[in-house]
Formats: sequence, structure tokens, C-alpha cells
Amino acid sequence: MMSKVFVVLFLIFLPLVVVSSEARLLPKFSTMMSKKINSELLLREIVSNVRVREYHHKRSMLGGRLERLSPAGPDPQHH
Repeated sequence: MMSKVFVVLFLIFLPLVVVSSEARLLPKFSTMMSKKINSELLLREIVSNVRVREYHHKRSMLGGRLERLSPAGPDPQHH
């Protein structure tokens, strides 16, 4: 009789342990939504870094002159 009670209690207790262990959130087993958000943030950061790198490249090509002068328009002597 004691063994039957033990088996019944064990069968009741075991699923509770399994369910509670599956309910925990672990960082490496995150949901697909958070992975999507993380990948979107990573992509945004990469694009931002590329833009900053292009800006610094253009700035270094200009040397000391940071302002670019636009052309004045047609030359009045050619009219």
C-alpha cells in the first residue's frame, strides 16, 4: 500500500517538476521575436557604422576644407 501511494505521489510530483523547469526563460533559448529584434538592431547598427565610415572617408578626402563650394553658375563672359 505504501508503495502505491509513493508511486502516485511520484507521478503527480514529476509532471510538476517538468512543467516548472520548462517554464524558465534562458537567455540562449530566447524566442524568435527577440532574435528578430536583436537582428534588426544589429543591422541598424551596421548600417549606421557604414554611414559614419563613409562620412569620415569623404571628410579625409577633403583634407582641411570641410565645406564644399557649389559652382557659381554659367560664366557671364560667354553670353
